Amino acid sequence: MKKWFVAMMAALACLIVGCNVEDTAILCGREWNVNLDVIADTASEFEMNDPLIVQFRYGTNFDFAMLKTTFYEGTLANKGPEIWNHEVAVNEKQGVYTLQGKSRHGGLMTARELCRKKEPGPVVIEVRGDGKVLMTKQILLIKNR
Repeated sequence: MKKWFVAMMAALACLIVGCNVEDTAILCGREWNVNLDVIADTASEFEMNDPLIVQFRYGTNFDFAMLKTTFYEGTLANKGPEIWNHEVAVNEKQGVYTLQGKSRHGGLMTARELCRKKEPGPVVIEVRGDGKVLMTKQILLIKNR
């Protein structure tokens, strides 16, 4: 009976710990909730003048030293040339990295500025940890309405 109880408690603990682990994801959005350190308005389609914030969530703490975010022309199926990249040192105490910038015109960088694109079209965002691809996401930049 005692062994059964210990086994059940261990299984319950694993279940609780497993439920708290987030999946690896790239989130893109227009609004930033500073208090929760999370993107409040996620989307995959942005007007060129919309603010854009990109956040990489690893699910657990980073188990690598360098995180590289690269923007490419094209789609996931047909990735084109690299537009630009950003490499940063991270540590095992982190599990989230947010890429955002200040616009020359005030406020957050627009999708046009962050993606460094002059024309609308698809953009692929790729995140690598120590050279290994961790996640990719495709977003679409559209004309301003």
